[in-house]
Amino acid sequence: MIESEPKTWLSRIFFGMACITILLAPTQWSVQVRKGLFISPADITLLLTAGVLFLDTLATQKWKRLLTHIPPWSHLLFCVCVAASVLIAADKGAAIKELIQLCLYFIVGYMVFDNFLRRHPAAVKTALLLFALTISAITILALIQYCNPETEDLMVRGSFGNRNVLAGFYALIMPITFACIIETRSILTKILLGILFIAALTVNLSGAAYMAVVTATALIAARNSLKWFIPVAAILILLQGWGLQRLPRENDMVHFNSIALYGADGTVERRYPEWQAAGSMIITNPLLGVGAGNYQKNIGQYFDNVPRKTGPSEPDIQNLHLVIAASMGIPALLAFLAMFITPFAKDNIFPMKHSVLIHGAIGSLAAFAFTAVWHPLLVRGIGLPFVMLLVFTRYLVQTESIYGNSDE
Repeated sequence: MIESEPKTWLSRIFFGMACITILLAPTQWSVQVRKGLFISPADITLLLTAGVLFLDTLATQKWKRLLTHIPPWSHLLFCVCVAASVLIAADKGAAIKELIQLCLYFIVGYMVFDNFLRRHPAAVKTALLLFALTISAITILALIQYCNPETEDLMVRGSFGNRNVLAGFYALIMPITFACIIETRSILTKILLGILFIAALTVNLSGAAYMAVVTATALIAARNSLKWFIPVAAILILLQGWGLQRLPRENDMVHFNSIALYGADGTVERRYPEWQAAGSMIITNPLLGVGAGNYQKNIGQYFDNVPRKTGPSEPDIQNLHLVIAASMGIPALLAFLAMFITPFAKDNIFPMKHSVLIHGAIGSLAAFAFTAVWHPLLVRGIGLPFVMLLVFTRYLVQTESIYGNSDE
């Protein structure tokens, strides 16, 4: 629901700063301000935007606004659980940094983006346009990396640290992008978004994220109508059965190897023994874990007799759900998983009346949760867009699609 109020100069600055934050959020680029402390441009603009929001609230004396935009209980409970884990962390500095980062995303980020959507009539369309521009820029950069034969598969990464984080971003954003293809009435927009979607599938070199996006896309198409499902399914089958192996990097084999149980040398890949070690860590520390930000420093002692490869490991191949439970406790994991449901509140998630855009958001959340089994996606560059999607989903459920109902 849009709040009706006169626009002050501070509210206009807030709108502009929020737009800048949306544009800057999907990147892992950051600067080191001191040893072990990195700050990204989006962290800075988010804090500045929150400051402008507070000043606007102070100037207008609309204090109820802060209460109406408080995050859902799942966000608050998750942050409380993370804070509790700090108490038992061996490295309290790392734990406090993790707590600050997560509170910045799930509390400050939520309130800022919720205010952005509900206080400005053009905010939803603006947000969709900004994300389309950002996804396009990231995909163009990834295509340049993809087409360079000297670039390793791991470094086809767009604006992120590696392919695994880029793939997590695509899992988060591409299903709802496909929903926008269905929802928009502009043929030109459908074509442009379709090209962007195929390009994103091409540079996505994570098998887990690729499966998640393709499955979510097919289900969204099926949910909409048979006339969408048949051509979309045909394209996806053709891409998998004929197109991927003819691409420069033979994507089908890259996808398979990225999640394979056994490597080329016949030994079990690194991530799967670590799942067992993480499970042992959870059993040993079920309530508070070993402390936020302390997972990597503790996981080694829980391998016991589980064989594992030596040497450097590919980054970002941990299981996010296990990482959260092991480092912050099982209650924190349950609160995190509850975030995927709370945007729907008491609403029926799959009522016939809902627009395809809402089901696109559901597809994005499901694809993100699935991909997080293979990649730890609660990182800089994805954490804030994830919160934005949660806010956007809740907004859509409460107000319905800005384009009207597509289920005719």
